[in-house]
Amino acid sequence: MRIENISIRKALTMGFQETTEVEIETKKGIVHSLAPINKNGIYKIKSHSPEEMETEFLEIKRHFVNQTFDNIEEVDRFLHTLDISVDFREIGGNLAFAISSAFVKSFAQWEGIKVFEYLTKKPQLPMPLLVVSDKRKTETDFKELMLYPVQKKLFSKSVMQLVDVRSNLELNKSMTNEKVLKALASVTTKNSLHLGINFGAGDLWNTRRYTYSTGENLIPQEQLLLVQDIVKNYPVGYIEDPFHEDDFVSFATLTHRLPTRLVVGNELYSNNSERFERGVELKSTSGINISPARMGTITDMTRLIEKAKKHKIATIIQDEINDKLISDLAAGLGADYMKLGMDNVSINRINE
Repeated sequence: MRIENISIRKALTMGFQETTEVEIETKKGIVHSLAPINKNGIYKIKSHSPEEMETEFLEIKRHFVNQTFDNIEEVDRFLHTLDISVDFREIGGNLAFAISSAFVKSFAQWEGIKVFEYLTKKPQLPMPLLVVSDKRKTETDFKELMLYPVQKKLFSKSVMQLVDVRSNLELNKSMTNEKVLKALASVTTKNSLHLGINFGAGDLWNTRRYTYSTGENLIPQEQLLLVQDIVKNYPVGYIEDPFHEDDFVSFATLTHRLPTRLVVGNELYSNNSERFERGVELKSTSGINISPARMGTITDMTRLIEKAKKHKIATIIQDEINDKLISDLAAGLGADYMKLGMDNVSINRINE
């Protein structure tokens, strides 16, 4: 596939956050892909601002225009030669992902197929996890609260049911942690749903204790007991980031004690392959949240999912760039779950 032109421009996400958009033109047409937005962290792929991405893009553009690429693996290897750092600090992981994802769309367009078909001959539809509340909607200590079906069924039907339930929830900023959990628990049984909690415990951790708005200051052992108590009293099946990002041992203890629940590492792994391998060795989690904003390339994402599947660890892809591509990746790469955010739910997915 020969690249006629590749360009970049400023763009806005559905949440009106400024980012950049990569455009690739071939003889078969034009595709676009947004750069994801991600906060930088110790273990994360480095993200650049829109201005930085534009500057870096001008320096690497010449390597793509009028060049021929055969597949996405070749493109992604080339991106890693342009930036040999382990965290894409030179060109930015979000710019690298925008380029990589634009290319995967172009390859699919070139072959006249859907993106998920380019990735696999046997797509697997994920289970939807819908965020129904976060810290913007209520002033609870939980980062996100989610609902998802007890049993896997038609994806679009499940999403529509979840959206309908969410639209009828009566949540407000004055509600306490307990009141929000009770409100969500009340809709789970009659709708055959499970409750998911993203504790976002790293935001509660002050290097010594977990500090809650209720005045509680919990040491790790007390945080462990709190999480277990919540799971005991509410229909919680999904538990994300219940401890801070360096506490592999507490994660492992909780995973061992709650074998029928999905204990998920997000900040714990930050999509860092070495940290994930450590988690596998310690049996820290039964699930991993795989965020495009922290991957760098489609191939990096593919390999991490393959590694998780090898160790029978559930994979969750998070929709955070407001792009149908995420649905194609979730199905094409065989993710077990797909987390849909508060701002938008695109149901223009895959024909089922």
